[in-house]
Amino acid sequence: MKNRTLKTNRLNVSITKKVIELQEKGYDCDFLLLANGSLLCMQTNRKYPMNTVAIKAMEHGYDFFSHSYKHIHTIETGNGERGVLLTEKAFN
Repeated sequence: MKNRTLKTNRLNVSITKKVIELQEKGYDCDFLLLANGSLLCMQTNRKYPMNTVAIKAMEHGYDFFSHSYKHIHTIETGNGERGVLLTEKAFN
């Protein structure tokens, strides 16, 4: 049980560290994937169709809190907003 707890913490910390690292590089917005397939910037409340933004897959890991794999993506919009998207689906 103890080994599993250590592994769980390491993987979740790994995801958190990557997000913090990206935020320090200027990816300071948080994006949410909406049911209609568009993205919502949580800070500005602007919606973007997927085909109007640049999406780059960065890393993935298993999240024991949600019991699913999480994929970390960077998002860059045409108007200069940059941020992070966490999803269970990988985008290329």
